[in-house]
Amino acid sequence: MSESVLPKRWWLAPLLFTLGLFASITLACILNETAREIFAKSFFTIAGALATPFILETSFALFGLVVVLVFNEYRRLKDGPEWVELEVPDKNDSTGSDQPGV
Repeated sequence: MSESVLPKRWWLAPLLFTLGLFASITLACILNETAREIFAKSFFTIAGALATPFILETSFALFGLVVVLVFNEYRRLKDGPEWVELEVPDKNDSTGSDQPGV
């Protein structure tokens, strides 16, 4: 099974999309008062729902898990694989005996 390789600038498309999204929201909020009101109401509704204790604790736990997994993957990519090959000595030494000390 072959492993897919990410291109060097894989992060460029998501970054450009995110910047475009923020630019369009900002432009809509500047040009239209209704859009500004809808965005503010939506933001505070979502923030209020996410601030409830159960959702807040669950989201922090999931965020912590994601941070640990991302750091572990970064460390594994930086350090290389943890595959170690051990040299197994031959059972038959120069005397030709399988038992030690004989």
